Amino acid sequence: MFVILLIFIFIRPFISSLAFTYLNSIYSILLLLFLLAWVCSKGLPRERIYKLKYPLLLLCLALIISIIFSTNINRSLGELYKYISGFLLFFIAMSLGEGSKEKVIRTIVLAGLIISILAIYQYFFGFQHLSKYASAHSIRNPFVLDYINRQRAFLPFVTPNTLAGYLAMIIPLTLAYKNRVFYILPLCFALLLTKSLGALLSLFLGLVIYVLLERKIGKRKIAALIGLIIVISLVFLARASATGQHLQPVFSTMMRLNYWKDTLAIIQNHPLTGVGIGNFNLAQSRYAHNSYLQIWAELGILGISSIFWLMVNVFKSTVKNIDALPDKKLISGLFAAYAVFLMHNLVDFSFFLPEVNLIWWVILGLIIF
Repeated sequence: MFVILLIFIFIRPFISSLAFTYLNSIYSILLLLFLLAWVCSKGLPRERIYKLKYPLLLLCLALIISIIFSTNINRSLGELYKYISGFLLFFIAMSLGEGSKEKVIRTIVLAGLIISILAIYQYFFGFQHLSKYASAHSIRNPFVLDYINRQRAFLPFVTPNTLAGYLAMIIPLTLAYKNRVFYILPLCFALLLTKSLGALLSLFLGLVIYVLLERKIGKRKIAALIGLIIVISLVFLARASATGQHLQPVFSTMMRLNYWKDTLAIIQNHPLTGVGIGNFNLAQSRYAHNSYLQIWAELGILGISSIFWLMVNVFKSTVKNIDALPDKKLISGLFAAYAVFLMHNLVDFSFFLPEVNLIWWVILGLIIF
């Protein structure tokens, strides 16, 4: 069963839920059936779950309440599988032994490496085909044309920011490997080709957390952080010098501020119960571009409180126990990856995309010892 679990984890990021809805549905059903079979066969790690029982119970309660008071119950029920799959993957990852956890991490990194190669291929060879396709089908969306004209890599996801958030989350997982350069170079190069400021900033903060957890500040680590600051500055200057208004970082910031303003209005109308999972929608976007505001809008005050409670508990547990754990580097990398995802979701929505979200649930489970 463990090999099948690795196959499901490996395949997940290659199936975009937005681009391949039918294939995603098939995958999701098969995954859910497999996870239920695993739990029935091997049970759950009750002692480890018990440590997080209160935030998890509160999150389950928030889900139930949001469905009961949902503005569209059928749609909410249809979205519930995402949370169930996330919970089950979290529990199963939590139950694995040290050797199995390392194999899961290597599987996640291998998938990330292949995706980085696909993104690099797209940058050098794929955009000429996309440009012909857009021209032949009279596509005039400025953001789509921006991705093509500025060659912002996004394969196999739908947007460069989603790819960037995924890659930024994977990179810290490679830091415990002796041959990490083999993984880091293509991952970082592909991340750079997305030209995503939010992901680069999230990665920088995640690496700072990694260094602090390790409590070893060497010259190489300082040089890497300084180099990343320089890269972020260059990407910002390159985007700021773009001629189109919609290409400017200021435009992107203002667009997000408008989304957040509209989301806060939804929260104000449904502060306690939310509108129900899957029912969030803005006039100009399906997502708030801030997952925490969208969680509040969908699940109400109990939902966002449970998520923050879970984050705080995992943080406190990691900081408290990391020195006593058998592989400090591995846990530091896992926690940095966990933190990168959370920080990137301040300006993005990958929490609501199972191709990224479910990998994060696995990483979260791997942190718990």
